Order: sequence, then C-alpha cells, then structure tokens
Amino acid sequence: MFEIGSSLREARERQKLELSQIERDTHIRAKFLRALEDEQFDRTPAPAYAKGFLRTYADYLGLDGQRFVDEYNAHFAPEEEPQAAAPVRIRRPGRLRHRLLVVVPAALAVGLVAWGFSRGGGHHHRVALSPPLPHARVSTTTPPPAPRTATQKPRGVRVALVATRGPCWISVRLGSDTGRLLYERTLAQGQAAGFSGPRLWIRVGAPWNLDATLNGRHVQMPGSVGNVVATPRGFQAG
Repeated sequence: MFEIGSSLREARERQKLELSQIERDTHIRAKFLRALEDEQFDRTPAPAYAKGFLRTYADYLGLDGQRFVDEYNAHFAPEEEPQAAAPVRIRRPGRLRHRLLVVVPAALAVGLVAWGFSRGGGHHHRVALSPPLPHARVSTTTPPPAPRTATQKPRGVRVALVATRGPCWISVRLGSDTGRLLYERTLAQGQAAGFSGPRLWIRVGAPWNLDATLNGRHVQMPGSVGNVVATPRGFQAG
C-alpha cells in the first residue's frame, strides 16, 4: 500500500508547483487538492468527485492516475456508492481525452513521426499516436522555400517527443507562450508526438520521462519542469 497524499505532495513539490497554479490548470479548487494531499476525502463533494479529482491531479503531475483511483477504491471508498453516481472528470481542455490509445514501442513511434514529416510541407504539426484536437489543426502560410545549399540554415524546426520512461504532460504553442495553442495533453509511456513550425514554445510536466529530437538530431531535455523554445539553433530556455 502506498500513501496517496504524500505521493501527490512529493510529486508537486519536486516539480515546484503551487496549488494555485494547478487550480488554474485543472479547474479543481485548491481546497480539494489540499484535501487529496491530506487524504481527507470526506472534504470532497462525493466519492465520485474524489476519484475524478484523484485521476486528474495524478495525471497532471505525470503520475499513473488509475493506480491512485485503485488505491482509493481499495482503502477509502465507501462500501456502497449510489448507483447513479458517475465518475466526474474535470480536465484541462483537450488534455486527458482519448486515453484508450494503442501503445507501441518508442522506436516505432519515432519512426512514424519521422515518416510523417518526410511526406508533407508547410508548418502543420503531426501527432504520431493521438488524433489531433480540433483547435490544434494550425498552419502558417509561407512562400515556397528557395533551393537549399550546403551552407543554408534550416528555416523551421521539427520536434519529436517520445514518452520513453513514463507519462508526461506537454503543452505546445506556436512562437511563444502567448502564441496559438497547437497541442496540450498527457503522453502515456511509449507514445510520441511531433510538431513543426518556424519556432515552438513547449512546456513540459515531466521532462525526465521524455526523449526529444530537433530536426532529426537528439537534444537534451531540461532536468526539471519548465519551458523551452525550439529554434533552428536548438532548445533555449523559455
């Protein structure tokens, strides 16, 4: 038996996240997040809410949400719950949808991403395993590229992210942290996502679980939760 509350609190503190920030991102009130960390589940509106909050909070931190729900069911859930009560899922928009995805080896996922980039032009981003969100179908129109010479630098970036060692929440925007949202959800272990554009702003929830390539070259992810900007020259602090 592992401790639900201390596991959540340690993951949050390790990522240097405040409850107020998580409240804005997940739309779960800070007093309920604190109740989960204190294992005072009777302070949530109902057992169904407690399970929904647990799954969302754990997934947000890059943890296994189902494991936390199973632990709650085994040791904290009432013996009988109203049959009409349905699990309530409070999610960040577009973040936790389509969870029933096929998990394939990371190497195959990277191959699919690279294959997708090789077949198209422009600045459309492509996701190897997860269907894109409606608002993520973003393109920017640019003039046809001039013939490239040996000394010409790439004008854009192609980024591939693979959740090799565990789940990871990511948010990708075009250009900067105020740019158009391209992608925002949790990659399960073994899943991959690919993006392209002139410049990409990326926030990563659990970078230690990711492998990344930039324009076909392996790049090092930051060691802690934070933002990076992908440019043709490499990753920069964002």
